[in-house]
Amino acid sequence: MSHSLREVEQRNWYTANAGADRNDLRANRGVLFQTLATERSFIRAFSQITEPASTLKVLDIGCGSGAGWYQLFRLGVKPNNMTGIEIQSERLDHVADLYPQATAVLGDASCIPLADGSFDLVYESTLFATLTDDHLRKDIASEMIRVCKSSGYLLLIDWRIQKFWDPNFGVLNKRELKRLFGVGKYSKLVCITPGSLIPPLGRLLSKYAWPLYFLVAWLCPPLVGQVAYLLQKQSSPEIAHNPSKDSYGTILQ
Repeated sequence: MSHSLREVEQRNWYTANAGADRNDLRANRGVLFQTLATERSFIRAFSQITEPASTLKVLDIGCGSGAGWYQLFRLGVKPNNMTGIEIQSERLDHVADLYPQATAVLGDASCIPLADGSFDLVYESTLFATLTDDHLRKDIASEMIRVCKSSGYLLLIDWRIQKFWDPNFGVLNKRELKRLFGVGKYSKLVCITPGSLIPPLGRLLSKYAWPLYFLVAWLCPPLVGQVAYLLQKQSSPEIAHNPSKDSYGTILQ
């Protein structure tokens, strides 16, 4: 899949799945507890990282505008240790305004223009849900492992349950996690932390019965659709970067 086709796939997914107020915390009451549950899963997984947060060099895969980076900063990550890569140029427009000390890279996450073992933590949020092309999924996972240092961490916040009615929705369940990230060979699973409920139910409870939200998630784990996986890279042989690929990337700041 070419660079332009990857960008088209990402645009199409966001057009189909992200309406104007779909994730607006003020305009859409159905998203509040979905967001809180996702943040809780992120924080609980991040807390298992043993290195001091202030020293972590972090790469966000598919960072968008960097709007979610505040979660990392409030946990102790330094803005000047933060790098994001994003394929859609307009989504990077506000990164410099929000976080002038951070680094933004306009590029393709399946061919990251950064050195092997550059980061202590490589993470993504809802990236694999946007991808259905298997070669692209494999390439991105391979690149995430490559740029992570030995004994560094990979934090994956994604959906483990497929939308059977939506062929354009990917999934990152435990089987896919093992296949893409070589769990047991290139990485080991540190923890899985539950996040938000499957969207129809989670948004309904968030809007009309929010006191029940976390009770339902606790009593009915199969209804939790989003989870956070924390992996630690093993010191087995690196997944080498494929020199035959074109390297798409521009460091913007």
